[in-house]
Amino acid sequence: MGSRFKTGCRRLAAGLGLSLALAGCGFLPSTGYRNPADLSTRNVVPHKLALSPYGNSPYTVDGRTYYPLKTAAGYRQRGIASWYGLPFNGQKTSDGETYNMYAMTAASKVLPLPCYVLVRNLNNNKTVIVRVNDRGPFYPGRIIDLSYAAAARLGMLATGTAPVEVEGIVPGQTHRRPIPVDHRGPDVFGPHPAHRVAHRAFFVQVGAFARHQDAERLVRRLDKKGLTDPRIFHDDVDGRDLYLVRLGPETDKNEALALSARLYRDGMGHGLIIDP
Repeated sequence: MGSRFKTGCRRLAAGLGLSLALAGCGFLPSTGYRNPADLSTRNVVPHKLALSPYGNSPYTVDGRTYYPLKTAAGYRQRGIASWYGLPFNGQKTSDGETYNMYAMTAASKVLPLPCYVLVRNLNNNKTVIVRVNDRGPFYPGRIIDLSYAAAARLGMLATGTAPVEVEGIVPGQTHRRPIPVDHRGPDVFGPHPAHRVAHRAFFVQVGAFARHQDAERLVRRLDKKGLTDPRIFHDDVDGRDLYLVRLGPETDKNEALALSARLYRDGMGHGLIIDP
């Protein structure tokens, strides 16, 4: 999976320390870094890419297992971005390339390798197109790790982190559809079930919680009532975790409505129909 996994804890501590130092002191990195003003201002031009034979299988970091998506089509997430430079410059990325902190690249926990995404800094509306070729960041609440050059383009070098929106780009496709991340438990992430099935799928949302323990508690209640296959979905809202408990999928909306009615009869309240 690349040398970054061998030094995951060290990289996490270094990245956190760098972010705090930059944010607290308000200066730009100097030693070992090119002047941001001298970096290229050109965006990456997306073109069709084949999936890498490396970095696209399920993997585990710090006891948490991640399930990479098969395509970036329709992906859109908001969360916190960070950036990484030295001492990872020149090391192998998760897809086998050599990391170049002056190239427009990024790391993601679940996006396919390689793929293209548009990243927008929600603080200043600056955008950049990058090619995802690495895994990370593994610090809680962060959804993308940018190269030094990409972070410079977004105006986030001094702060170390920034709230961003990340949108998948597939050459030749313009359709936009958000795909939340399916959270099957506290340590398992994967694609939304609607992304795994070809037919239309309806879900019945029973609850939304800030703590995973509360979502698990509701799942146990649903199991005891014979409501099968409750799922916990994870979403990131303004950098905060949200755990959604849903039943399904159902291929027919009438079946979803009947399931919602059963919830009400069982004293669980009306479920919210999630219509794709």
